[in-house]
Amino acid sequence: MHTFNAYIKKEILEAVRTSKYIILFVGTIFWALLDPLLLKLLPILLRSAVPVDMTSLLPQLTRDTAFINFAGDLFEIGTLFFAFTLMGLLSNEIRFKRLIFPYCGGLRPAGMVLAKYFHYAVVLSVFILIAFLTNYFYTVQLFEGGTLSAVNVMGSASLYIIYYCFLLAFLLFLSSLFKRGLMAGIIIIVFAYTMSIFNQFPDIRNYFPNYLLLKAQGTGTIFDASLVPAVAVSIGLSVLFVSLAVNRMNKIDIV
Repeated sequence: MHTFNAYIKKEILEAVRTSKYIILFVGTIFWALLDPLLLKLLPILLRSAVPVDMTSLLPQLTRDTAFINFAGDLFEIGTLFFAFTLMGLLSNEIRFKRLIFPYCGGLRPAGMVLAKYFHYAVVLSVFILIAFLTNYFYTVQLFEGGTLSAVNVMGSASLYIIYYCFLLAFLLFLSSLFKRGLMAGIIIIVFAYTMSIFNQFPDIRNYFPNYLLLKAQGTGTIFDASLVPAVAVSIGLSVLFVSLAVNRMNKIDIV
């Protein structure tokens, strides 16, 4: 517990010093503000670029359209910010030999890994929740029509939180394997983008974490029985990857 508390304080101070909070803010909450504004301006720009007699063919944007667009952009752009900001969580500790004095002072790797995981799991959860609520507020103000509701938005935010907590655990494990975090960041990005391929297979897609995003990017019924396997697998893999990261850090040569 002493190690956990000490590293929680360390991670907060380091996140402030290295502007990680600001970077994650830009990747989530700032985009929630910008996305509906850009989407609102899009028809205006298109109308000025197409002949007058073709303006009726332009798509009508509703609240549902705006929200689905934001959810997709948050995954595509937010994943980049997430991976490249947090890719060095454990690799930097190894590479810059920051573990010598803590280990000699009785540091327990489990406490360090859990502190890093829970700190950024909370940060990501808060930022994602604020981003979804912010986007919902501006979407309701700027667009009309559709069935989007606050309940839908909260449900989608919950699924995104579960997914990114899983991705964080995987990133933490990968970061423990490499002395340079860039490799962990690249693997996470490739993994996140390619796993969406399984959403094309209805028979197996609900057993993969990316199914959470597929359900979250809809405006109909969010929670149903099909989510149970994806949620269970995501939580199970999160526990597994954190455990593997702890095991890896127990075997690290700190000299």
